[in-house]
Amino acid sequence: MDTTTDTVAGLSQARLAEAMRASGAASSDAVLDSFSARPIGNGLMADTLLLDLTWRGEGVGPTSAVAKVPSTDEAAARTAASLGAYEREASFYVEFVGESEIDVPRLLGVIPSDAGAPTLLLEDLSALSARDQLEPVGLDVVEQMRAQLAALQAPFWESDRLAATPWLHRRLGVPIPGIAERMRTSWDATRSYLADEYDDAERAQIDRFVVGADRWAQGIGGPVSLVHHDYRIDNMLFGPDRVVVLDWQTVGLGAPMFDLAYALATSLSPETRAQVERDVVRTHVADLAARGVDFDEDLAWRCYREASFATMLMLVPPTGSVKRTDRGDQVFRDLLRRGARIALDLDADEFLPR
Repeated sequence: MDTTTDTVAGLSQARLAEAMRASGAASSDAVLDSFSARPIGNGLMADTLLLDLTWRGEGVGPTSAVAKVPSTDEAAARTAASLGAYEREASFYVEFVGESEIDVPRLLGVIPSDAGAPTLLLEDLSALSARDQLEPVGLDVVEQMRAQLAALQAPFWESDRLAATPWLHRRLGVPIPGIAERMRTSWDATRSYLADEYDDAERAQIDRFVVGADRWAQGIGGPVSLVHHDYRIDNMLFGPDRVVVLDWQTVGLGAPMFDLAYALATSLSPETRAQVERDVVRTHVADLAARGVDFDEDLAWRCYREASFATMLMLVPPTGSVKRTDRGDQVFRDLLRRGARIALDLDADEFLPR
């Protein structure tokens, strides 16, 4: 799709202009004469469109934007709707972004929907580059990712406000409705082709977690803060000395080391991750301390080990519910294997219910 018209993918000139005027991204009297849209990105729960915008007059509004719209894949759209994913991401940008130094695209507007699934209009950052999730990155990139996490977590560390915000996702310390069934059903349906090249220990590790995931999630302890819950390379853009974090559909209240364990497991080879993770945790504790957060290093390491199941918790359930693609299969296959390895390397089974 690369179309110029007054309506594309449910978007209209009038609603685009109205949303951008309301946010201040366009001047109060700006008129949008036309726009075109084409798909970009590899989102599993939403479709992402790059918009070229033609306004009446110079400098009255952005010449391009990114629109995140509900997925045209029915199964993916149902999953996102059941999780409140679209509404949650919009609420995050409106209510929380201004209180953190984490680097995210600038919000250009929100278009509400009668069906309850809003469209998010964001700054066009196509000048930045994506990285291949399947290719391990250098330690310099990992450090940039980690520093962004500290910027996200510190302002909301142990904040009572998080528990009082009903739309925030909660995956840890509480029952997750339907998670046991989703884990079992998805893994039963996909194990044969996703784990066919795993070794016995890796398959068995995921099997054990699928059985115990619900009780593990309820029992996880430690401090809480704002958590992205899908903090990996596919959800970021990169520039010189810059990491921009995308896709806040699962943002919530949870264990801060969840994002760090997930990021290291999915960004590095198991061998490199095992060599550096203790130092990365130590650096993270020091960074948080510099931002006013007191987090004991021994407790942080224990929380990191306990959170090492993050990759499996995040990636097993969608294997059976999102639209299936060759790349999607490869991402699930590689990352779940890395997720099994981190739990094995850290002897994390002690945190699973007996």
